[in-house]
Amino acid sequence: MNPREELQKLLDGLATQRDELIVQAHLARLEAEGEWSELEAKLDLLRGKAAQAAEVAEDAAGDVAAAARLLGEEIAKGYERLRRLF
Repeated sequence: MNPREELQKLLDGLATQRDELIVQAHLARLEAEGEWSELEAKLDLLRGKAAQAAEVAEDAAGDVAAAARLLGEEIAKGYERLRRLF
């Protein structure tokens, strides 16, 4: 293989890798946007539970707080998944 053919082969390989990365980046962005939307909805729910916990009787507040903690942990795990995408 002559130098010109070798260079063209290198360029073709790099172009293929670049195109694959563009597709992967696009798919990761779509996945991140979907995950972000879900997490935003859960965060809104968590805010509502926090407000509810402040308004209910002491014995019910513990149940609401426990549910809120679980939801908060789920949101934190979701943020960590997003962090890994970046």
